Amino acid sequence: MDSEKTVTVTEAALKEFCRAMFVGVGVPADEAVPIVDNLVEADLRNVASHGVVRLPIYVQRIEDGGSNPAPKPKIIRQTRTTAVLDGDNGMGQIVGLRAMEIAIEKASDGDCAFVAVRNSNHYGAASHYAEMAAKADMIGLSFTIGGINHMTPWGGAEAILGNNPFAFAFPTREGFPVVLDMACSVAARGKIIVAAKDGTPIPADWASGPDGAPTTDPVEALKGFVLPVGGPKGYALTLGIGLLSTMLSGAYFGSEVTHMYEQTTTPQNVGHLFGVLPIAAFEDLDHYYARMSKAVADIQGTKRAPGVERIYLPGEREHLALVERRRSGIPLNAAVFDELNELGAKYGLRLARAG
Repeated sequence: MDSEKTVTVTEAALKEFCRAMFVGVGVPADEAVPIVDNLVEADLRNVASHGVVRLPIYVQRIEDGGSNPAPKPKIIRQTRTTAVLDGDNGMGQIVGLRAMEIAIEKASDGDCAFVAVRNSNHYGAASHYAEMAAKADMIGLSFTIGGINHMTPWGGAEAILGNNPFAFAFPTREGFPVVLDMACSVAARGKIIVAAKDGTPIPADWASGPDGAPTTDPVEALKGFVLPVGGPKGYALTLGIGLLSTMLSGAYFGSEVTHMYEQTTTPQNVGHLFGVLPIAAFEDLDHYYARMSKAVADIQGTKRAPGVERIYLPGEREHLALVERRRSGIPLNAAVFDELNELGAKYGLRLARAG
């Protein structure tokens, strides 16, 4: 990130600013904390597309009545190992947290468990929930429908699919879990939003404009379609993740999905699916962790291509960024920093620079 286009803030200052903002629009103080933790953790991990760049739209949706600031999620159907959770149109971070907690609780006796969710909202980074399971000696799975239809079926010319992110987290004893967290598009739409705010071009394979032609202009890309990773394979993957995230709970899919940014007065009925695989049900824990350590060593010890200094595991770069940014501060896009302070001024809040 270009240092001339960034403003460094401390983790503590950013969290307090965001917490006060959510409380100011009616989110209970205790529930504001996990929402903020989710957002700021993304920026700490250098995943700006799911960080505080989302704060303004979250606040606007609450102000406009599209999201419920004080929901009461409830289980509406369950078995010993499954549940359907109605999120009461609450913030996705609160609903997702509760759903994964239920899954982990149900798996505590050694069974695999899955929780489907309806009536939720955008839940931030998918890895946040999968890693909850990893901390409990379980493999975590997290799936969600996108809050915007901005991908076409392969060969189509109409956006009827989201990029539908998902995550898997495998616990290790290496100081960080192995985490796959990806959207089914070449790049998450949030990255295009960040580029548009920064005024920087995007790679030509990220998106097409409204005319269907590839574009490097992020503003035009936001009017058009994101492109699926791997062509028709990415389309099939986003379809499968979308169905997993909605068909078990009654959440919206396809033409039912409204636009997160443009229809801010309308509840979105976003769907998620969370799963946990308790390792001890399959394998002795010590043996599992020993094998994971060997797997990590095998990957990191692979002969490197010319010019490559290090091979990283999925999730490792983000972990290293988190460690560094907790020490040195979080570099925010300058346009995002200004937007946050413009929004904060309405509530008598100001986000200060570090130092």
